[in-house]
Amino acid sequence: MTRAALLLGIASALLLPALARAEPVPGSQGATDSALTVARDGSPRVAFVAADGSVHLATRAADGSGWADQAIGGLPGPRALVVGLAFAPSGSTVALVEDPGGHWLALAEQLPAGWRVRTFARAPADGLLGFGGLALDTAGRPVIAYAYERASHRTWVRLVHEDAAGHLVGEPVTRGGFPKSNALPTVTPVILANGSVRVVEAYDVAAIEWARTKNHKDWIGQYLYANSAGTPMGVVGASASGSAVWSAWTELFPDYNESQLLLTLHQNGERTSILHHHAFLVALRLAPTGPEVAADDYVDLLGVRTVFAGLVLDSTGGGVELAGDLEGYDLDAAGGRQYLLLDAGGLGWYRSPTPPAARVSLSAAVDGGGFSLSGSVTGAAPGESVELWRETQTGSELAATVPLAADGSFSFLDTPPARPLTYRAIYRDPATGLPLASLVRTVLGA
Repeated sequence: MTRAALLLGIASALLLPALARAEPVPGSQGATDSALTVARDGSPRVAFVAADGSVHLATRAADGSGWADQAIGGLPGPRALVVGLAFAPSGSTVALVEDPGGHWLALAEQLPAGWRVRTFARAPADGLLGFGGLALDTAGRPVIAYAYERASHRTWVRLVHEDAAGHLVGEPVTRGGFPKSNALPTVTPVILANGSVRVVEAYDVAAIEWARTKNHKDWIGQYLYANSAGTPMGVVGASASGSAVWSAWTELFPDYNESQLLLTLHQNGERTSILHHHAFLVALRLAPTGPEVAADDYVDLLGVRTVFAGLVLDSTGGGVELAGDLEGYDLDAAGGRQYLLLDAGGLGWYRSPTPPAARVSLSAAVDGGGFSLSGSVTGAAPGESVELWRETQTGSELAATVPLAADGSFSFLDTPPARPLTYRAIYRDPATGLPLASLVRTVLGA
């Protein structure tokens, strides 16, 4: 499941229907954590934690002939989370993996002779590691940022890079335990076009972007955001375009039942937008048209099951919704969008040559002993249909497949056999099979 959902303890037993036209990632049934990156030739790389706790890398052949699955051996612990994944110009795949309990961080690199695993950080005896982040420098070498917190709530941020000789070299970004935080900080590095490194840190009440001083002997921080009522949750994403740095993370507001998806631009000042009020960050990518933020919204069916709705949003908060738990999102050099969705059968990979144009809407209202469902699909071809699914505490059930009217609208009256539930409409893109969707965010019949 998404890492933010892991932190909240959300269950991963998501029983969605088989995803038409998805390419299943081999060995991923029961996967609990995953990430997606794209090679220079456009082929995907998928790292995931299998049901037995082992970490795997699945690679799709560039000609589309199939997938190869390889376990990553030599990790310092029996279980791990995938917190970063990148494809290096050398042709190797680099994964940043972390102990779920926050005790160690390791870098795993796929070399011709096999996997090389280097454990470069361990938590102090009275502390824990927060989520780290991975980037590649202009030479294609890994750069890692991470933070740890001690029992005193003092925190330290560190940067690790690989030098020309292939050694991992670490340095402090912050000193003296600043800032104090009641939550584990989460950090990520970002590489600017000129090769300089920034580090974005989200902690208890604020987010800071760290940059080297002019003499390169120390670091200086610029506050990006502050809010005493919120707490960051999950990973941080960051990307650079020229001198502009975009960063994204989720800010949790328990008192308001909100998990705000934030996007900040740092260029001639700082500007933060709330893209969504109830979602957790999956990935941040920069397209030619601007940033694209992948996330997961969700509906809690009274603590028994969590139903996910994948989102890909632009800088204004507009975008597309997908059916299911969106685990990974990336762009390829040809302009295609690649998606990784998780269901009970495992991970399914999709590629769309362009951003999907169709949009789905759905609403539900009590109608006698049942529920009246209505909505529309904009951008659908004439004569197509939409699937209406019941999302119950035990799984997903197909209620009906309804033809679209000439204007793209649809309606249906459903009398469900079990409650509570919510509903989802799914329109499968004819060319790619991508499940474009709309999930009703209200629990019905509770």
